[in-house]
Amino acid sequence: MATNLKNLSDYDPTQVPSAEKMKFGIIVSEWNPVITDALMQGARDTLIKEGASPENIIVAHVPGSFELTHGARQFIKKQMWMPSSAWVV
Repeated sequence: MATNLKNLSDYDPTQVPSAEKMKFGIIVSEWNPVITDALMQGARDTLIKEGASPENIIVAHVPGSFELTHGARQFIKKQMWMPSSAWVV
């Protein structure tokens, strides 16, 4: 894998824009909760560390990986967020 050549957790925080005024949606597969819940928590913790308000992070669960795209589509339909919003899948 290409990631064995670079630690993806190494980044320059000064190069990351503030997430203070952004809203985020995280869609999580329930298929393997040991892994997916840890990934969701890591994403949520990172967003908060970068300034996102916990109230601006919405988490939705779907049964499996196949449903992630449907979950994202439903999020977009139901959430009328500003264009600067970000989605983490």
